[in-house]
Amino acid sequence: MKVFRLAALALLAPCAALGNVTDGIEATGGAVIPSVGLSIDIVGNSAVQNHTSSSHAIDMGFYYARARRTQDVENTDVIVFGGRRFTSGQDIKWTSNIQLAHVGYRPRFWFGQSQFALEGLLGVGYAGLGLKGEADNGEVAAERMSNGGIVLGLGGIWRFASATSLQVRGMIFGSGKDEGVTSASRWDLTVTHAFSKNFQLRGGVGFVTAYSAREDNDDNIRKSPVRAGGGGLVLGVDFVF
Repeated sequence: MKVFRLAALALLAPCAALGNVTDGIEATGGAVIPSVGLSIDIVGNSAVQNHTSSSHAIDMGFYYARARRTQDVENTDVIVFGGRRFTSGQDIKWTSNIQLAHVGYRPRFWFGQSQFALEGLLGVGYAGLGLKGEADNGEVAAERMSNGGIVLGLGGIWRFASATSLQVRGMIFGSGKDEGVTSASRWDLTVTHAFSKNFQLRGGVGFVTAYSAREDNDDNIRKSPVRAGGGGLVLGVDFVF
């Protein structure tokens, strides 16, 4: 039940609680997202060229996104971050660095003799967020936050050539914590080409997010909730064993 509770929390996290004293930080922008993955087959063969009808593997991955966003703070807004209360009525330039890593069990099932497959993911993960804010009047604040938690994932594969496939993948992370990184996620649509059984490259588009609930979940925490994310080009390297 804990897994499902954390998954629900990750999906519902962006919903702010009523009655917040502080306003939310919005730090989402464009980014190039490098990634690296490693899978070790336990049963079956998950290599794109000679996959079996099903496979079971240990899957590990790491995503990184760096994004920038300028937030217009209205005269009535209250932004509290990094031990500082930013002066209202100005712009704040946010720079965010998001890291999302996981290790877990990944089943993959191919539909008969077709070139279509579904895969899942269940495991543990780590989410980190470094955020820096610079206001027009020279005010600066920065924080580094992170947590460990549970990850759940789902994906689909269409192998349209012997060594090339179109893949869509999503993963959510939940820590169950109000401080640090409460929840995070990654979503991507990529074309993956296997140069050998053990090495493949992927490229496409994707998005990585991180969220810290803070006052959204606890009125006693006088800190602005944080929503950060980076979306854009995904470039990845995968190793398969």
